[in-house]
Amino acid sequence: MELSLQFNAAAADYLYLLEKNYPQKAIIKLIGDRYALPGKERTILYRGLTTNENKKFRANRLLSDTDLINQEIHIDAYNVLITIGTYLNGSLVFVANDNYLRDASEIHGKVFRTSLFDRGIQLIIDFLNNLNVRSVHFYFDKPVSKSGIISSKVNKILSDQGIEGDSMTVDSPDYVLKRLENGVVCSSDSTIIDNTPGNLFDLARQTLTFHFKPDFLNLHNIY
Repeated sequence: MELSLQFNAAAADYLYLLEKNYPQKAIIKLIGDRYALPGKERTILYRGLTTNENKKFRANRLLSDTDLINQEIHIDAYNVLITIGTYLNGSLVFVANDNYLRDASEIHGKVFRTSLFDRGIQLIIDFLNNLNVRSVHFYFDKPVSKSGIISSKVNKILSDQGIEGDSMTVDSPDYVLKRLENGVVCSSDSTIIDNTPGNLFDLARQTLTFHFKPDFLNLHNIY
């Protein structure tokens, strides 16, 4: 995606106001209107740029794929699958300035077509199998439609392929993952990243890099 000519100036103003602790949603409205940014670029600002303190804190907690050997992996399922599905659908994903891969789809709790989720799940399992992890645990949002069906499908795949682990629906994956003290948490949700006491891994980014070697738009190298 080609960013507009105004984006760099907008990003600089946005980061300046963030550092001054102005409310994020108010900044998006102010800066987006000031520079007449399209919706996607407003989303990139909102999801892709954070303060220097947050940037360093989050990036420093990321594990590499070699750190996952013999680890228990806990996956914020919709968060990871929507990012992967967005890429597979040909839509924009980007590396934020905190070094986590995020999407600009604004899908949140809505469900992609089944084929994208099915492929995303298999890509994740193939990648983690390559790393010889100890076990894999998927957490799906129970309130989201068809979560039970998707979770059951994941359990069957894990069983059929002889992979240690499970998939479950929970009222709030955020609540569960923010309280895990053991294993590795996989999510790009900033609330989870900032609050979980455990280690972190950018599963969506590393899965896509392993299978496709994409050239992501990378804000981490710029801002």
